[in-house]
Amino acid sequence: TTANGIEKLPPTEILTKSAAAMATASSVAVSRSSKDDGPEMSLDLVLGTGVGRGTMSLNGTTLMEFRETGGKMYWKTTREGFESIVGPGDASKLLGGRWVVAPVGATDGEVPGPGEFGDKDALLAPLVQEGAKATVKGTGEVDGTPVVFVKTSGSDGTATLAIQTVGEPYVVQVRSDGMVLFDFSDWNAPVNVTAPAGAVSPADLMKEVGPSS
Repeated sequence: TTANGIEKLPPTEILTKSAAAMATASSVAVSRSSKDDGPEMSLDLVLGTGVGRGTMSLNGTTLMEFRETGGKMYWKTTREGFESIVGPGDASKLLGGRWVVAPVGATDGEVPGPGEFGDKDALLAPLVQEGAKATVKGTGEVDGTPVVFVKTSGSDGTATLAIQTVGEPYVVQVRSDGMVLFDFSDWNAPVNVTAPAGAVSPADLMKEVGPSS
């Protein structure tokens, strides 16, 4: 792959060009795995613009799955997964294993904000903080891909972005305090998402729960 020479630019220009490249990309895969003297949490996402899918797992067991397509967010969790988030109760029996659907941007109850979780641009935009200080920290490789490391410091904290120096200047990894926060791969790969059958709305779930005592 052809070198792009981005490592020769000032740090703020590197970030600007990287942000522009990522904004025009059609999709990206995002992964994260963390274990801090406890259970291992992992996140795997495949995101396009207005379309995406992903899973959240604990020690290899899926806790939550989501899909975004057609202007709607679909999500489901296992009973064990729901209880690990909000604790045991009747809601875990009702929600466990069932798909719930809400329009993109819905804020009804505990429904996640789809535009913030399932969309490529919403996830990537905060990587380059407006007004953040930036410093080039040298070059190297991430999984065999040559990169330039740019440390940013802004209102959202400090992070080091590994930006590839071949092809398009996409971010391939984000680190903080020496830990890998996110890995990015499969830029511009097709994203195929289908709406699950039998999904219910939050309002329908509330009807099933019935009036509170």
